[in-house]
Amino acid sequence: MSAAAAAPANPDWNAAAFASEALIHETTSLCRQCKHALTARVVELDGEVWMTKSCPTHGPATVKLSTSAAWYRETRAVVPRLQPPPRAPKPIEHGCPFDCGACAAHQARIRLPVVTITSACNLDCPICYVHNKNDDAYNMSRDDFAAVLDQLVEQQRELDIINITGGEPLMHPEILDFIEMAHARGIHRVSVCSNGLKLAKNEALVERLGQLGARIALSFDSFDTDADFLLQGAHLIKVKQQVLDLLDKHHVDCTLIPVMTKGVNDHEIGRIISYAMARSCVRHLEIHTITYTGQGGVSFDRSGRISIYEVLQQIEATTDGMLTVADFVPSPQAHPLCYQVAYLLCDPEDPSEQPISITRLISREELYDCLSERLYLEPSPRLESALQDAINRLWSADDEEPGRERTLQLLKRMLGELFPQDRVLTPEQALRVSERWAKAVYLHSHMDEDTFDVERAAQCCDSNCYADGSTIPVCNYNVLQRETEEHFMMKPVVRTPRTGGKRLPVVQR
Repeated sequence: MSAAAAAPANPDWNAAAFASEALIHETTSLCRQCKHALTARVVELDGEVWMTKSCPTHGPATVKLSTSAAWYRETRAVVPRLQPPPRAPKPIEHGCPFDCGACAAHQARIRLPVVTITSACNLDCPICYVHNKNDDAYNMSRDDFAAVLDQLVEQQRELDIINITGGEPLMHPEILDFIEMAHARGIHRVSVCSNGLKLAKNEALVERLGQLGARIALSFDSFDTDADFLLQGAHLIKVKQQVLDLLDKHHVDCTLIPVMTKGVNDHEIGRIISYAMARSCVRHLEIHTITYTGQGGVSFDRSGRISIYEVLQQIEATTDGMLTVADFVPSPQAHPLCYQVAYLLCDPEDPSEQPISITRLISREELYDCLSERLYLEPSPRLESALQDAINRLWSADDEEPGRERTLQLLKRMLGELFPQDRVLTPEQALRVSERWAKAVYLHSHMDEDTFDVERAAQCCDSNCYADGSTIPVCNYNVLQRETEEHFMMKPVVRTPRTGGKRLPVVQR
C-alpha cells in the first residue's frame, strides 16, 4: 500500500520527507478521523504533488494529489470565470468549510444543482460515496421539491440544468411528476442518476422518460466481470448494456458515469469512451475519480486512489490518438482542479467514424472562452464564430492534410443545422442539435477528507439544494453533512462543534 493510502502516515517518515520540500501553496484541509480543519501544505516531491497535514489528536497524514507537479501548477494557475451567488443565506461564523449555506465567502454561483429525493437504493455499491437508508426510507415530498425549484429559480435567476439523485431516484414514487415539474420551471436538462436496474425491468418507464425529455446519468464502470463486481457489488455489465439498448430505442438522452479506480478499471477508459461515442443515446461521459466517503467508499481499498492527471494519461494511452492530455481544458465555472473537459465532433449519421477533438479545430483558449457562460457547451454567437474561423483555416490549409475534407464537411453540416438561414432555433432545439454533433468527456474529481482543500470548496459550482433555500457544495455535503441527517442514516452521526475553519474574504455581490 502506498503512502497515500496510509492514515495517519508514519510521523518520522512524514517529517523527514516533507519538511523541506518545495511549497506550492498552503490551504485548509480536514482530519479523516475527527474532521476538524487543519492547516495543510501542498508540496512538490520528486516531481509529484503531495498534501501534508497534522492533527493534534490523530497525528500527521499525507496524500498524493498529482503525479505531475508541472501539470498541477499550470492547471491551478488558471483563473476561473466565476459569478458569485446572487445572495448568501449564511454569514461567516466558523470558517470554511463549516458555514455552508452558501456562506458569504462562497465564490461561485450554482451551475449544477443537485436534489436528493430519496434514501432508498436497490444496490449497496462498495464504492458508494454517500449514505443511504432503505428501512423507513426517506422520500422528498412534492411540496419540498416544488420549494427547491422555487428557491433555485429565485436565487439563480437562470437555471438550465438540475440533477436529481438519491439513493436510486427512480425508486421515488413521484419521480415522473418531479421531472415534469422541473421542465415546467423552464429547466431543459433534467438529469436523473440511476444504476439502471429499474430501467432494465420496466421498458414502459424508459418510454415515459423519453416522452418527458429526461436524461439518465447511468453508472457504467467496467466491461470486466470481476472489476464490475468489485466496484458495484453485483454483476451488471449485461444489465447496463440492456439499459442502453432501451435508451437508444426510446430516444432517452444519457450521460455515462464511470468511476476510475487505479489498477481496477483505469486501463479500460479508452474502451468506455469509444463505446459511448458509438451509442446514439449517449450525450456525454462524466468520469469520476474514486473518492473515499460514504457507506462504501470510506472503507474501500485506498491504493485505488487516482488523480485527474493519471486519468488523462490513461485516456491518451488508450484512445488511439482520439484524445490527448492537451485536448482537455478546465471548466471556467469551477476551480480548475475540479473539472477537466474535452469535446469531440461526431458524425451522427455514421457513429463508426472516429470523432475529432474540438481542440484540433479551435484552440484550447477558444474552447475555454466558449465554456465561460455555462457548465456545458451550448450554441452561442461565440461558438459560431470560433467554428466559422475553423472552417476558414481549413479552407486555406494544404489539400493533402489528413482528414481535411471530412472535417470540413462535418463542420459545415453541423453549422447549417445549428444556425439555419431561414429561422432561429429555440435554445432547446439548438441544444438538441449540438448534442447530436458534439459529445463531451468530463473528468470530475470529488474530494474526501484526505484531499479536502477549502480553496476548491469555495469555488464549487455543484451544490446540494434544500427546500429552505440553503445550498451545500457537493464535496462538503458528502464529507461533513450527509452522515448527520436522519433521512439517510439509521444512526446519524452527532454533529459536534468543529474548529480550524478558514476565514475567507466576503464576496462582493
